[in-house]
Parts: sequence; structure tokens; C-alpha cells
Amino acid sequence: MKEIFFRANQYLFFFVLVVVVMFFGKGFLIPVFFAGLLSMLMAPVCNKLESWGLNRPLACVSCILMLILIFAGIALVVSIQFATFAENITQIQTKAKEFLDQAQGYIQDQFGVTPEKQEQVVKEQAEKNSQANGSMATKILGGVSSTIAGMILTLVITFLMIFNKEQFETFFVKLYKEHETEKIKGIVGQISKVGQKYLTGRAMSITINFALYAIGLMIVGVKNAVLLAGIAAILTIIPYVGTVLGGLFPVLMALITQDNQTALSAALVLIFIQACDNYFIEPNVVGGEVKLNALWSILSILIGGMIWGVAGMILFLPMFGIIKIVCDHVDSLKPIGYLLGEPGGAKPSKIKLWIKDKLGMGKKKSNRKTA
Repeated sequence: MKEIFFRANQYLFFFVLVVVVMFFGKGFLIPVFFAGLLSMLMAPVCNKLESWGLNRPLACVSCILMLILIFAGIALVVSIQFATFAENITQIQTKAKEFLDQAQGYIQDQFGVTPEKQEQVVKEQAEKNSQANGSMATKILGGVSSTIAGMILTLVITFLMIFNKEQFETFFVKLYKEHETEKIKGIVGQISKVGQKYLTGRAMSITINFALYAIGLMIVGVKNAVLLAGIAAILTIIPYVGTVLGGLFPVLMALITQDNQTALSAALVLIFIQACDNYFIEPNVVGGEVKLNALWSILSILIGGMIWGVAGMILFLPMFGIIKIVCDHVDSLKPIGYLLGEPGGAKPSKIKLWIKDKLGMGKKKSNRKTA
């Protein structure tokens, strides 16, 4: 029993130490982990560009430019959506006043508080928070500045990681030189594929959701359906939570700029698409890529949100997938790897298997023709 408690205390101390380091070091660690995922994604692209004759620096710069174009496209969609909000500001104010009047009437009927008393309470609360308004603007400006700086730092680290990608594999081989070299290279290869498969699967999921959202919202007659579908689809990069948040934007816009019937129709369409996403798109497109069971997938998102916020909700899922790979190859940690994974083994993406099968058939056919 003493040995069990000693080991339990060791694991608990290690866990607490890791959480403390990750929490207080998030300003440094978040860009590094994002850069690691992006470098895993772009490493095959870099290899392909080099096979076409580009040298390493030019291939790395091309990969970074591709990432910048993707980020710029996302920023453009968001900015256009904000511009749409600005155009409808008068209509939004009118709708907000209607909702406010209805809420005041409900409060008066239920609790006997007159609208004048409600407005007085709101004014008093606003006066108490008036001193914090100036600091709020400073916080927003500081948040935007830190986000831009973090993105630049992430891209710089990504460039350096791609440029020195072979060095990391050599490092692990030298670190565990007493083990089989091929086995270590295989583990490093599996870890690098986690980021690739997760991000490519997530990109496919976002694209499919965008198409479904756009078609569904246009059918029910929601204004700016394509832009709203883009916002809703982009937010699905945050697993589980992003799907719900993304669905609120089209419903609120339909409620504010149009009528209740259109908003209800949009809500029903989004609920149907989200059900398809949860039970078909996620399992068949992204499912099995990170090789975690549903319980630990949700727990990883919750833990990531508590430690790193939104960034943690995105990063901790593939991070737990990497932890599972390491545990699967260390004898003393294999029970943990079994606990994190699916009991019957991870299910691969059916759509990707279908594509590979078709490509394989195409190669066979071409080989037969050449023969």
C-alpha cells in the first residue's frame, strides 16, 4: 500500500506541476504548440515543393505564404460579417428595443417592478461600471495586439520548425539510441501524422459544414446566407462547443433582421445539420484520426478550456492523441494508452479510405494499361 500511495503521489505531483507550468507559460507555449501542429501539416507540402526543384528556404516561405492566405481568408469572412452587422445597425436597435420592451413588460407582470424602476437600476449599475469602461477599451486593444503578435510569432516558429524538420527526428533517435532506431522513427512519424490527419480532417469537416449551412440557410431565405454559413463553419474548429456557438449567429441574424418564422426555420436547419455533423461527418471524416475515445475527447476539450481557453480547446485534442501514441509504445504506460483509446481500436475515416481505394484502383488500371 505504501508503494501504491507513493506512486500515486508522484503522478499527482507531476500532473499538478505540468498544469502550473502550462497555465503560467501559456503566452510562450500556445504559439509553440500551434506552430508544431502547423509544421506537421505543412511538412509534406514542403517535401512536395522540394521534389519539384525548390530549395528548402523557398519551399518553407511558400508554405508560410499558404498559411497567411488561409488566415487572411478567414479574417476577410469575419470582417465582412461585421460590416453586415454595421449596415443593419438601425434595424438591430429597433429589434433590441422591441425585445427590451417585452422583457420589461414580463418583469413587471411577474415581479411587479415598473419599467422606470428597472431603468433606474440599470443606470445605477452602468454608473458603477463607468470607471471600468476606459480600461475595457485598453484591454480590447491589448488583446488585439497580443493576438497579432502571437500569430506572427507562430508563423516564425512554424517556418523554423519546417526548415529544421529532420533535426527533430534525429534528436529523438539520438535521445533513445539504446532502442531500435526504426521503432523510434516510426513513433516520431505517427506523432507527426496526428497533426496532419487532425487538421486535414477538420478542414474537410469545415468545408462540408459550410456547404450544408449555405444551402440550408438559402433554402429558408436567410439574408447573407453564405457569409453566415462561413462564420458558423469556421467556429466548428472548436470541437463540440464551436458547433453550438456557430449555429447561434445565423439564428440571431435572422431574428434581428427578418422575422421569427425565418429564425425558427434557420434554427431547425442548423439543428438538423449539427445532428448530421455529430453522427455522420465527425465519425466518418475526422473520426479515428486522433484515436481517442469520446470520453477523453470531451475531457481534453474541457481541460484545455480551463488551462488555455479557446486555444486549449483546439490544441488539447491532438495533444492527447500524441500522449496516447507515446503511452502505446512504453510498456509501463500501455494501460493509460488503452484507457485513452477506443476499446475496439480506432475507426479510420471512411471517406478517406474510399478516396484511397479509388486512387488505388486508378493506379491498378493505369498499370494494366501500361502492361
